[in-house]
Amino acid sequence: MRRVSRLGALAGVLLFTGTAQAGEWRGYLSLGAGVALDHLSDWSAKGAAVNAYFGVEAPVGLSLGVYVEGAETWGAAVENVREDSSHHVQLDYKQIGMEVRFRVLRDRMISPWLSLRLARSDSRPLTPDAFGQLVRQEFANMSAAVRFGLDWWLGSHLGITAATSWQWCDVRYEQEADKRCAKPINNILLGPTLRF
Repeated sequence: MRRVSRLGALAGVLLFTGTAQAGEWRGYLSLGAGVALDHLSDWSAKGAAVNAYFGVEAPVGLSLGVYVEGAETWGAAVENVREDSSHHVQLDYKQIGMEVRFRVLRDRMISPWLSLRLARSDSRPLTPDAFGQLVRQEFANMSAAVRFGLDWWLGSHLGITAATSWQWCDVRYEQEADKRCAKPINNILLGPTLRF
């Protein structure tokens, strides 16, 4: 136990020293647009996604921020026997949550980062029920994501961010009275970033 507390104290000292020497606190505001892809399910849904991030970064490259995202995707066609027509599966969601980022090479022209996000997601999927009929449902639940991105700085304050993520549980659906998360969704987004 004593060894663990010594390691914790050493980590705190190193973090404080690194913070004191690494530079200044920074704020980030970024907007993105791109695609949401459902690679892993049989529905193969894809569509548009948009996001926004506002965060504060400590001098060591660790930041905490608010993240907002929405997507509307369409997938495989399903026959509707009652209406004698077919409609496409939809996996739509909007979310708001907290994101923790760790940025390396923060003062370079190209600065990569890795993040983890927890969010509240509201989804209204249109998916087949037990009888094969498409049914619109509404869910509110917790979701998570792992994101990787690159910032390309065009100057001191303006840059372009490219990011991809794997997201769990942004969309839920009910199948045979069992509510379950859709397969992980992959997003690819690009947009402007401000650093201040």
